[in-house]
Parts: sequence; C-alpha cells; structure tokens
Amino acid sequence: MKNIMICLEKMGIGGIETSVLNQAIEYKKRGINPIIVAANGIYSDFLKENDITFEEVDFPLENNVDSNKTKRIMGIIEKYEVEQVIINQLPCILSVMPACIIKNVPYIAYVHTSFSTIKNDDNNMYNWYERTYPIYKELLKIYFQNACRIVAISKLAAEYVINRYEATKDKVIILHNSINLDVYKSENKENKKEKFVLISRLSQEKLESVKNGIEIFENYDCKNKKMTIVGDGDKREELEQYVNLKKDKDKIHFAGACTNVKEIIDQNDIVLGVDRVILEAITMKKIAVIIGYSKPKQIITKENIEKEAEEGFSGENLQSTSIEELANQIKEKDIDVEENYNYVKENLNIQKNIYTEEKQDINYEKANIEIIKLMEKLQNKNIELQEKIPKINEKLNVELEKVNIELEETKRQKEEVLKELQSVYNSKRFKIVNKIANIISFNK
Repeated sequence: MKNIMICLEKMGIGGIETSVLNQAIEYKKRGINPIIVAANGIYSDFLKENDITFEEVDFPLENNVDSNKTKRIMGIIEKYEVEQVIINQLPCILSVMPACIIKNVPYIAYVHTSFSTIKNDDNNMYNWYERTYPIYKELLKIYFQNACRIVAISKLAAEYVINRYEATKDKVIILHNSINLDVYKSENKENKKEKFVLISRLSQEKLESVKNGIEIFENYDCKNKKMTIVGDGDKREELEQYVNLKKDKDKIHFAGACTNVKEIIDQNDIVLGVDRVILEAITMKKIAVIIGYSKPKQIITKENIEKEAEEGFSGENLQSTSIEELANQIKEKDIDVEENYNYVKENLNIQKNIYTEEKQDINYEKANIEIIKLMEKLQNKNIELQEKIPKINEKLNVELEKVNIELEETKRQKEEVLKELQSVYNSKRFKIVNKIANIISFNK
C-alpha cells in the first residue's frame, strides 16, 4: 500500500487528534503516504512541520448527504490515488462514506470511544447523533455493515456497535490505544509529588471528571503543591467559579488549550485525566491517576495497568475510590513508573498497534443502492416539508394576527385606565382630599 487517507473532524486538541498524529508518523516510517483530511485546527501546523500531506475539508454536522462535499472527497481520492480510507469520527461519514462507495475504495470504521462514554443513555454519543440528526439512524447501519474493517480501541465498545448496527463480527479488530515512544520521551528526572496537571476538555461530558480532579488536589496534603488545568471548552467559566470557592484556589491555574501537551506533562509530577491522557502520562514516566467520568478511580500500577489498557484507560474496569483515599494514596504509595512504562513499551507501542492491510477487492453495489434509497427518502421528506411550509406559515400568520389584535386591545385598555387616573388626579375633590391628608399627617 502506498497512499492511505485518514479523515477526522478537525485538527484540534483531543485524544483522537493525537492518536491520528501518532498513526501518521508511523505510516510515514513504513513508506506509506498518509493524507490527513480534516478542518483546520491548532494541530495543522504539526502536520506541515512533519511533512504530512494535509487537505483542509470542513465536516459540518447536518441531516443530509452533501453531494458537493462528496465530490470534493472523491477528488482527493483521485488526486493521491488513495487505496484505503480510515474514518475516525462520525461527522465525516456524511461525505466520506459515499465517496468511498462510489470510487470503490475500502474504508475502515474506527471506534475511538470507550464503553464508559456510551453505556448510559443520557451520555450515549450514538443516541445523540440519531436524535439530533435522524439521517444517522440509517446511515450508521450502512456505515458499519459495509466497512471493510471495524477497528476499536476496546472489546466492549466493538461489541456494542456490532449489536446495535447488526455488523459482522468477523470484521472487528481490537487495537488498544497506543503511542509513539519516539515522540513521548521524558527529559525531567525529578522524583517529587508536588506538581499536578489535569488535562481534559472542559465540556459537559467531562465536567464531573474535572471536578473530581480538583477535589483530589484539594484533599492532597502538601505545602508546596500546585495544579495546572490544561484544556478549554464551554464549561471553563463554570469550573473557574468552582475553583474560586476552594481553599487552594491560588494554587490552581487554568492554562487553556495547549499544543505542547507532552512538554507540560514532563514539567509535572502527577497527571490527572482519563483515556489517552493517562497513556501519555505513563509513557512520560509520570504518576497517572484516572479520575473517572463520574466517580474517581485509581492510580495506575502494575496491578491494574493491563486491565485498564483493555478499555483505553477510561476507568471502566476499575473500582471507584473515594477522593480522600485517592489523595492519600498519591502521597503515601510508592508508584513504580518504570514498570508502568515497560508495560506500554511491550504492549502499547504503536509499531504493534497500527492497522495495515493490502489492497482489498470489495463490492459496494448493495451499499450504493442503500445510499441512493436513503438520499431519495431524505429528498421526499424535504419535498413534503416544503409543501407543508406555506400552510404552517399561514397558520402562524393567523395566530400572529390574533396576538397583535389582543396586544392592541390591551394597549387601548391601559390608555383608558391612565386617562381615568389622570382625570382623578386633576379633579378638585382629589386635591382637597390630598391637602387634608397632608395636614393630618403633619399634625401627627
């Protein structure tokens, strides 16, 4: 294989983005040309610095298959003679999957989500997509059923999508979250337990997780302790207010979004987070603490590292630990970071955990028909909606006219009341009564 296209939503900061960067570097080492297709973001410059081909394409969320965007993707496939496509995030499906089907290029459906993020209905990503953009209900079924491979970071997440979308189990490959050991190297040899760093998106799904980390730091007994929170999101202001109520508020600093995450990890002693952050911390030979999505979990040790690697360090396989106990363990427990690193070196090195396969013969005839049917269905719904719009507008106009009439009547009644009040205030009787009342008040 010579050319592989890797699609993701945006070159922003996150676990999927750093995973893709690691993949791209490893592909280049193997003589494979990776073409990254995504919206421009903070990591775009990294691609240029490492001479990795980048095609800027926006993948907006919408309830439609964008034919123009599909043609754009087809053009990229033709330009680089792409032999295989990796689809990392669901917004890309709308245009990338149809392009692959039309061009008869095999695509890989990558499942980066840990089971902990999809097991509950309220936070379930697939539920949200299908509810918000109904096209995904049928589109995801076509997507998983026609993928040449489904690559998942955990067994439970893979089983979930297979059962939900009736995909073929034989297509699944489990590749645990892995890392490029050449990129993540520690230069800091200090052996202290003073400097904390919490790395996370500051968003709703990570809100409780970040609060767990803040509380662990609050309960950690150390005079010289300090904490940096790296990340950004719509909950940043709420979390800053949360920190302002803490006794250690002056020791906590919000750094915002940063691209030099590995350097920041190296400058600290204890790393708090979930998922890929934990893997990066272990590789940098730091104390890694899984703070969980809802309840705090555990420090990574030789006793639990294998179990957690199976679920991408989400904390799904671990018992919860109280905040007080976890803070005490960080202080008192002797953590062998070298042993943790050796496990990653032997088992989670990206050289052993990257998908490569020779060019495949595929038949997308059935998928093509399904996509056409879905597009026709959407078109019919749009036509039906367009036909309903004049009637809806007419009804709304009638209702609006009623409201305006009622509003005018209310105004008229108000003006009449004001006029009556004014006439009372101006009457001789009111003035006499008012004078008498003032005299009585003065005499009192």
